[in-house]
Amino acid sequence: MVRGLAPLTGFAFLTAALDVFAGNQLQAQDPATVAAISFTLAALFFLGGDMLRRGPAATFRPLRDHRYDVLMINVTTAVTWLSMLYALKFLEPAIVNVVGLALGPLLTVLVSPVLRPGTKLLRTEVVISLFIGVMIAMLVWGSFTGHSAVGERSTADTAIGIALTLLTGLGSVTNVIYSKRLSDAGLKPQSVLAVRFFLMLALTWTLVAVNDHPAVGTAFLPSLMIAVVGVAAPLYLLQVGIKHTEPITASILLTLSPLFAFFLQLPDQRLTPSALTFAGVAGIVALVAISTVVRTKHDAAARAAEEAEPAEAPVRQQVRPCTG
Repeated sequence: MVRGLAPLTGFAFLTAALDVFAGNQLQAQDPATVAAISFTLAALFFLGGDMLRRGPAATFRPLRDHRYDVLMINVTTAVTWLSMLYALKFLEPAIVNVVGLALGPLLTVLVSPVLRPGTKLLRTEVVISLFIGVMIAMLVWGSFTGHSAVGERSTADTAIGIALTLLTGLGSVTNVIYSKRLSDAGLKPQSVLAVRFFLMLALTWTLVAVNDHPAVGTAFLPSLMIAVVGVAAPLYLLQVGIKHTEPITASILLTLSPLFAFFLQLPDQRLTPSALTFAGVAGIVALVAISTVVRTKHDAAARAAEEAEPAEAPVRQQVRPCTG
């Protein structure tokens, strides 16, 4: 598990930076245009790199051998990122970040037993996930009542933003689970990233094609920045982290991102620091710390028990003849 902590923390920081930067840029840019350019550049990087390294046949083999999981990781990638980018037009970046990612542990508790039978969830993780749900409800209330950093907004705009953010959370947690399934099947992080953007590209370029003013030229530079710092680098770190952790652990660690987002958004002149947002973020981070310690101790104890079993077996075999 320890090998997954650093990549997942790096992903949380870069995701926070993306939310703050994109939240600022998307006030003037079309989210679909930004997503189309960003993910095209990221897809070319991952797909081209994997094809050069392993050859086209090996790169596209998961589409045949693991077609369902590849389809679902494409669906969840598109849902997560499109929902997040559009939500940033309506809500405070830290709110989008915290609701979208902190919802992960709660949803993981519900869907992990279905999508990955045999997954063991600790009682502490379940309880903490429920407390995180309470914190999310508080932040949603703050958004509707004007206590977030964006201040008063129309009820309709806030409702749209919250709905999209909830979709982001649902997409994020199921994306983590299908990423883990592909890793468990033996696919390396680069191989998973090479086949996860096809649906995203189809949807976003379709939206660009039907837009009368997509402004591709003006969106290129911010999209390039998002592609590198917000898509390629963090997704690679996420896939590496997922390879070495359980989905519930990954989902909980990713909730560190709102703390980074809260402080990174402070220089943004559009936003006024919100005590409610900080309280929600701080509470969630505290819960994250507790859950991570509990999971680490549990995993260490489980490994110790497994390592002790082979040493005990010969002793039992030597004792049996003496009792006869």
